[in-house]
Amino acid sequence: MRVLEEAQTPDGVDIQLEDWTDVYSDVYIIGAYPIAQRTGKFGWVQGGQKFRLSISTNRYKEYSHDDLVRDYKALKSGEKRLEDLAEHFWNGKRDMWYLGMNVPRGDDYIGSRNLEPADQIHRSDEP
Repeated sequence: MRVLEEAQTPDGVDIQLEDWTDVYSDVYIIGAYPIAQRTGKFGWVQGGQKFRLSISTNRYKEYSHDDLVRDYKALKSGEKRLEDLAEHFWNGKRDMWYLGMNVPRGDDYIGSRNLEPADQIHRSDEP
């Protein structure tokens, strides 16, 4: 894997354009590192912390290298936000959940104890 470019969206999300063609045929990825709004079922992603979100080329969905680069540039300029690219998230509804988007309940990604955005969760060490 080779990082082709690193940038930041206008709202402060770190993004990078990655070339994975040394490992997989014709695979390019936008790697994004937003702040999770929710905690996942097993706690690997914690609300209020950065997590990795991947958007990959996909020949079956006809999402090409050119489409991905165009979307990367749109993220960088602020023309698009991550939520606008949700249909291409590698982890689908799981990544949508972490971002705080409205998605149907899915037991494979929603922890039973954290059903609220991170800024609304009462932590035991807070008064």
